Amino acid sequence: MPSAVVLALGSVTAVAATSCAVSLRRQSRASSRSGARVRSVRVAAASCPEIEALQVVPGWHPEGTPEERVVQLGLELGGRVATNPAGVFYPAVLVGDIAYVSGQVPRNTDGTCILGKCGADLSDEAAVEAARVVGITMLATMRQQFGSLDNIVRIVKVNGFVNCTAEFTAQPAVVNGLANLFIDVFGPAGKSSRSAVGCSGLPLGIPVEAEAVVQLRV
Repeated sequence: MPSAVVLALGSVTAVAATSCAVSLRRQSRASSRSGARVRSVRVAAASCPEIEALQVVPGWHPEGTPEERVVQLGLELGGRVATNPAGVFYPAVLVGDIAYVSGQVPRNTDGTCILGKCGADLSDEAAVEAARVVGITMLATMRQQFGSLDNIVRIVKVNGFVNCTAEFTAQPAVVNGLANLFIDVFGPAGKSSRSAVGCSGLPLGIPVEAEAVVQLRV
């Protein structure tokens, strides 16, 4: 009598994201006395309006390129990039067309930094202004590293850190100082995903620090 063969069909799993299928994997397993063989079939993702909307790359500001907007807004970028950083790091690292920009401080044009703790030494308005200065410092650093701000396609992510007291809860409002600056300079392309985190201290006693992920034209 010929050997019995058992054929088992695996389950089909559908993973959905907001009512649209993102991926479909079908597994079938055939086994016999001599061994086993596993076959996986991956089906292309179905069309999803939500994902398609996220894939749209936003444009620059309608009134000019990023470099033109810096001039229009009267932003002074000179003197804000550290010439002798204390840490051992790269100001930016490029992987493909994505650049990771190191943490930036609120540096004035004379090289000094804004100092203080939010909720103690600084008013809410002063804290927001400090975050804006962090953004200007980051613009100066990105111009130095990328040659021109016009080489930036979009701001992808911003992580903001706020030096504050335990009772201070306005971290998002503080980081808005930087976020609104980027929108003023880059237009829709300046609006990014982000985090606003409170902490008990920051280097040099500064009130705000921020790092960013940006997409470049390469």
